Amino acid sequence: MSSAASSNLTIAIVGATGYLGPSVAKAFLNLHPETFSRVVILTRNPKSDSAKALEVLGADLLQVNGPIHAGALKGVDVLVNVLGTGVPVEESDALFKEAAASGVKVYFPSEYGIDHRDGPQNHIWFYEKERHSTAARNEAPSQLKVIKLYIGMFTEIVFAPFFGLDNENGVYTSLGAGASDKKVSITSTADVGAAVARLSILAVADSKSVPDQVRISGDNKSFKELAEVVGQATGKTIKVVEEPAEETNDKDGEDLPALARLLRLNFAHGSVDFSKENDNELVNPGQKYWTWKTTEVYARDVLAKQ
Repeated sequence: MSSAASSNLTIAIVGATGYLGPSVAKAFLNLHPETFSRVVILTRNPKSDSAKALEVLGADLLQVNGPIHAGALKGVDVLVNVLGTGVPVEESDALFKEAAASGVKVYFPSEYGIDHRDGPQNHIWFYEKERHSTAARNEAPSQLKVIKLYIGMFTEIVFAPFFGLDNENGVYTSLGAGASDKKVSITSTADVGAAVARLSILAVADSKSVPDQVRISGDNKSFKELAEVVGQATGKTIKVVEEPAEETNDKDGEDLPALARLLRLNFAHGSVDFSKENDNELVNPGQKYWTWKTTEVYARDVLAKQ
């Protein structure tokens, strides 16, 4: 496809007013204005502060109440699904079906987490994500590229007791012997948004240039390394401890504590370490388009000021 065909693109984003959504929307609106001529935010509440903030930046707001209606994606080139994990997967199923019927060229399912193809994954959210994306890929018409993006952990939420990183009490606790030495891939929301925008450009220009499943990693650190980074930035001494761990067999677990424990087990398993196998150079060769945000920068700019 010519470069002319990969410009003046229309992007539709569902879930743009949630946690990750604003960063994704801003990437399309700010980083490549010459390529994305229209960014459409599908939202239940176009009068919300978060929706209005995106409108000020140049986004078009389209109110969608309940299941997406026929024709809502007409003329859309790329559909980005950033619906939260608490949203019924049936909504994503309906989105994909409308995308397929409307001639959408690229679809991003709501993934943006650990690569749950490897390691412990006994949580209903992982099963639902996999079922949806597999069905989408199997049912996609020839012109529709489905891209799953794995990012590891979000920089902005990983530093929390929930995941064993307790800055307030100065203790980082990993699950399993030797787990504190296992690296974890950590990516900022801004970098995720930038990556989605770049992958959209690449996939519209040549769908074969982008793999079906993409892994990016803004930074890679073990618990021990994170303790050093945060300690240097805050002047605190961070103690690193390891607790024994048993894998859960609760395949129907839905609560957040069960998910947090499962993620920590994946840390220990090494399945959240994308340091050796990632697509950073495809998305951002030589950091040509932006500089990946490191944990050192986040610790200096955010954690040190808390």
